[in-house]
Formats: sequence, structure tokens, C-alpha cells
Amino acid sequence: MKIFPAIDLKDGQCVRLNKGDYKQVKKYSDNPILVAEEWINQGTQKLHIIDLDGAKSGLPVNHNFIFDIKKNFPHLYIQVGGGIRNLENIQMYLDNGIDRIILGTKAVKNLDFISTLKKEIQKKIIVDIAIKDGKLAIEGWNQLSTHDTKTFINNLKQYNISEIVFTDINRDGMLSGINFAVIEDIVKFSDIPVIASGGISSIDDIKKLIPLSKFGLSGVIVGKALYEKKINLTEAINLFGS
Repeated sequence: MKIFPAIDLKDGQCVRLNKGDYKQVKKYSDNPILVAEEWINQGTQKLHIIDLDGAKSGLPVNHNFIFDIKKNFPHLYIQVGGGIRNLENIQMYLDNGIDRIILGTKAVKNLDFISTLKKEIQKKIIVDIAIKDGKLAIEGWNQLSTHDTKTFINNLKQYNISEIVFTDINRDGMLSGINFAVIEDIVKFSDIPVIASGGISSIDDIKKLIPLSKFGLSGVIVGKALYEKKINLTEAINLFGS
């Protein structure tokens, strides 16, 4: 199981939102490279980066900051989401060394888009499944779709995608603890590996998730708990050696 420190970018700054609400923003740094370096110094070799402005606007906005991180730390495994809605943007990120591309709104609104991608690109796609009040959220988590979550996951099986990121938006950024029952249900249901996100508040939350690795939980994204020093990243990484 992999631990992914999260870097959320808004106006080129590292921030965290509460429940995905763009009106509830807390800034942690003006320098994303220094934040990445801090997580590297604590042992990570992986980053989960979201372009919040991109997610809201529908096209990449903070991509140059992301490329700068990759240039400074070329060994890092980086997965990126936010505003990636066409092949050109996918290719732009891949051409700049990004390892995995996260599709959210585009996949939910037009799942067949994935079928238009070459198989080698499909393998580098992660689909974001973000749930708010039991419904799939899109457009920077500002709108709710009518899709049934499990039906959507079943429809994903026909594509050769890498993983799913599953986020409970009502827990995201709140340091309120994971929604274990929902994550367990999704992990056991999905044939696609799942990365859990939303509400991780302590090392105990991560430990609680460990048994789900045998059912297909492949990783955990940790955000605000790191920035607020509720979790020691080195300790979390050492639980899994990754």
C-alpha cells in the first residue's frame, strides 16, 4: 500500500480546502517546490497533486508549477488531476514526465472518452470517484451527477485503467477521521485497485485501512493531517515501506 502526500495548488500556492469548498481555503505555502522537498526529506517518493484552479475552470492552470516540481525532483512518482479534459492535456502532462493522469469530470460525463485513448495511455489513467451526500461530484466537486457509484465503477471495468481514487468529500480536509465503512464497501466491491482519500486524521486511520490492502486498497492520500502535523509522514511510510 502506498502513501501519497497531497499537494493542492490554487493560484500557485499550496492550500487545503474544507469539503472541497473553494470559499474555505487555508494557505500553507507560497512555494510548492519547498513543500515537495519537505515531503521528500521525510521519505516519500510519491506525490498526489491537484490543480484546484484547473478542476474548477476545466483546463490546466497550475501545470507549470507541477512541471517545476518534476524538473527539480525527476525521481518522484507524481499523479496529477484537475482540469484534464482532453487528449492534448493528458499528453502534455505525460510529455513532462508525469506518471499518472487523474480524470474526474471528463470520465463521469463522458466515460467513452477513455476508449478513445491508446492502451498505453489508458494504463496511466486514474479515475477520480468523489462522493458527496452519496452522489458522484464533478466540476471541481461543485456539482453532483446522477450516476450510481457502483454502476459507474462496474462500467469502468471495461477499460484498462490504473486505479480509482475514492474520496468522501464530506470528510475531506476536516480531520474528522475516515469513513471506514464506505471505503471498505467500495474496496471490496471494486475489481480496480482503490486509493482512499478524505478525512485521514491520524496514524490510526491509516493502520485501520491496512487490512483492506488484501481486498484491493492500493494506497492512501494524506493531506491536511500532514500540514497540521497530525501525522508523521516517515512513520506512515514505514508502515508499508513505500
